[in-house]
Amino acid sequence: MKLIGKYSALSVAAALASMSTPVLAQTDQAGVEKIRVTGSYVRGSETSEANPVSVFDTSDIKNLGAADVSEIIAQISVSSGAENRPDTFTSFYSQGTSNVNLRGLGLSSTLVLINGKRQTISGAKAQDGSVFVDTGSIPAIALQQIDILKEGAAATYGSDAVAGVVNFTTRKSFDGVRVEGSWQTTTDDSQIDRNLSILGGFDIGNDTHIVLAGTVLRRGALNSRERPDLVNRAFSSLGSSFSVSEDVVVADGPYAGSYVAGENVAAPNCSAFGGTLAAQPNGERCTYQYGVHYNVVNEEEREQVYASLNSEFSDMTLTVTGMYTQYDVIDNPTPPSFPNLTFPTISGDHPDNPFGVDVTYLGRPYPFLSRESSLPAPRENDTFRLEAELSGVVADYDWKTSIAYSANDYSITQPDLSPTLLDLAIAGFGGESGNLRYNPFDPLDEDNLLIQDWAATAFSSETSTSLIVWDGVISGDLMDLSAGTASFAVGAQIRHESYEVKPDDVSEIVIDENGVQLPNDFLFLGGVNAVDESRNSYAIFAEAEFPLADGLDLNTAVRYEELDTASSFDPKIALRYKLTDGLLLRASASTSFREPSLAQFYAKNVNTRGIQDFVLDANGDFVRDENGQIIPRGSTLFVRETQNGSLELSPEEATNYNFGVVWNGDRLQTRLDYWRVDYEDVITIEDANGKLQSDPDGVDIIRLDPSDPTSELTGVITNYFNAETIDASGVDFEASYQWQLGNGDLELKTSVAHILEYEIPLNGVTTDVSGLFNHNNFARSMPETKGNISVQWKNDQHSIYARLNFVSSYENTRVVPESTGLTTHIESYAPVDIQYRYNMEIGEGLAEFTLGVINVFDEDPPEVYDAANFSYDPKHHDPRGRLIYARAAYTF
Repeated sequence: MKLIGKYSALSVAAALASMSTPVLAQTDQAGVEKIRVTGSYVRGSETSEANPVSVFDTSDIKNLGAADVSEIIAQISVSSGAENRPDTFTSFYSQGTSNVNLRGLGLSSTLVLINGKRQTISGAKAQDGSVFVDTGSIPAIALQQIDILKEGAAATYGSDAVAGVVNFTTRKSFDGVRVEGSWQTTTDDSQIDRNLSILGGFDIGNDTHIVLAGTVLRRGALNSRERPDLVNRAFSSLGSSFSVSEDVVVADGPYAGSYVAGENVAAPNCSAFGGTLAAQPNGERCTYQYGVHYNVVNEEEREQVYASLNSEFSDMTLTVTGMYTQYDVIDNPTPPSFPNLTFPTISGDHPDNPFGVDVTYLGRPYPFLSRESSLPAPRENDTFRLEAELSGVVADYDWKTSIAYSANDYSITQPDLSPTLLDLAIAGFGGESGNLRYNPFDPLDEDNLLIQDWAATAFSSETSTSLIVWDGVISGDLMDLSAGTASFAVGAQIRHESYEVKPDDVSEIVIDENGVQLPNDFLFLGGVNAVDESRNSYAIFAEAEFPLADGLDLNTAVRYEELDTASSFDPKIALRYKLTDGLLLRASASTSFREPSLAQFYAKNVNTRGIQDFVLDANGDFVRDENGQIIPRGSTLFVRETQNGSLELSPEEATNYNFGVVWNGDRLQTRLDYWRVDYEDVITIEDANGKLQSDPDGVDIIRLDPSDPTSELTGVITNYFNAETIDASGVDFEASYQWQLGNGDLELKTSVAHILEYEIPLNGVTTDVSGLFNHNNFARSMPETKGNISVQWKNDQHSIYARLNFVSSYENTRVVPESTGLTTHIESYAPVDIQYRYNMEIGEGLAEFTLGVINVFDEDPPEVYDAANFSYDPKHHDPRGRLIYARAAYTF
């Protein structure tokens, strides 16, 4: 067993000298209910006004005009590189989900809580293998507020809280019934969202209150044919082409010509099925524009229900909360066939072979571009949560115990074709009758269409996760000191989590008796292995707060966590100094960790990745041009990437520092924070592009002919591993200013997050990758600055709100071809939103009408050269353009 934690002299000295406890007390809209937000269990903490926490309350949520939680999370300044608008192409395993990525430190490095308690991870995974909590499973109508704790919090919450914590607090009280409907549409085309929600709360006697809520969302599709500029480089070099095995002369017919061994030959009727001719180093190919088959926004159906019971009896309070989300991706089109990555050899005696010699098939069986030829690839995503908390007071000590159960089922279906059946068809034994022959030299051949349905297959898999968490906490006064009363909290936690992957027979990865992975019967897709694993963890923690002098408070916390494969001891210490009534200083130092996920330990999956291959010589070395630059081999090619889990993984470790200055005046409130994270043993998947570039003929680089490094690239094997370090730092700034204007109040607010550095090892050299697109390393695209500024005027009836969102420019790490007309510079993005809201009494209730425009000036997402992927960055930019929305609500 490995004990992890940081005990260096520097961290201990920093901890003893300076730290602040992250706790904040906020009021609800009525200014009555006190809500303790994320960070501390100590009762009556004096550090409540000075901590790195941002709060989104119900008013903020209304102002954003968000249709769901994912659109709220997308506006968080300190979240960088999350997938709240995942594109339908690169988000193969995670469509219909959303997540948060504080500090850009990874989807798995932010702890997501609901009512202060853990939530199971989604069965979906990001393309880089990251697991995450699906924030889209939380019904927005039930939210009271969202707290973003922007520093490591392992001492309080345990594993995963490396970058910080996001806590979703749901409603426990509401009087009356609120019915709300909304409608939203793009102005350039017809993508429409419709949302109907109902929220009700009532007493049922005996000091018991119930809250019920439900939401129905219907999201319309936005197909890329309506936005071709977003997919104008989504081309594959595998449309319909061949590589001849020897020198040959074709005397007549559409393939007439002289060819040399290894030359690429494009199908002569390339344009008839939507292909485009493209030159290659050794001939030309018929390429294929697959991007027009995909959606920019998928058609989705979502139903969410929520219930909460709050009851007081015998000096105790019982709170029970449950929620369920069913989220289906309906219209998720894909091309009629993918490229045949088995690269079959068509014999010279095939009746349709015009060459008379063996040729390698470099293409897809059905390269059609019509929308009707697209095939559906649905996703189903179901999440359930039930939690119960019992709290009370005994002998002046507060106590609380809770248990929470959450589960997710994520199912994926992706159509493909069987190479086994196609090989039979190429040999003349295709179709139900067994006598049809597939003609790869003319994709429009009538018999080919009869074979399509017969050869159809699909990848299908369901991943199920679950989590049971018990928490117990006791807090109260510890002792009287000359400067005041010291307080404490102690507690324990037990967790049990499970992870199960259930592929169908066709989709399961099978290992033979020699340990060799057998290929799945797919042209393009790969498979996943069956997994059924679970684990337990146990933790105890203690926290104390000491008033050292007038205005000076010290907070300390320690947590010991026993894991299946390791254990962790994490301290945290804080100092807060209030210089004046409005000005205070704070600083913190702590350690944090993240346990490898069960998926990273046990899961194996094969997906596809766009990879740029390069021209190699017979020795496997790069061929370079006259300027010494390595020569690319054609365009980006999608090949199979096998991602392997590893039982050798160790927990990630981090040391976190935070220093802040806070000013709270009558009208002006500001917070300025400097943060730093020294992150070690970061778990990531090897980058396939980077691996190919560093060792193009390595053992994990799979080519059509394993003995010939000049042959076609067919796959890359990548593994999870503990990377060396991430040394990241930055500054956050928040400010608000309020004053009275006319018969209302005017408020100006801003929130800015700026990354100073994000250093990682690249090829043995420590490199700052902030401000870069990062296509060839484990970091995600990372603009240095993200922020917003808003202004709102409101009174009892009217509210006018405007907001400028800003994402700074950054640099592309890909080599951008001159033919694109682009440079490596990715422009900044600054859309403007406006909203008007009006309240009026109707009958016995209150009506609320809202009109808003998102991206008023219809700013396009910055164009990004991402090889054969979509032409924008979905991790930072919204492709939908201008949207208008209307919302009406009635509360009675």
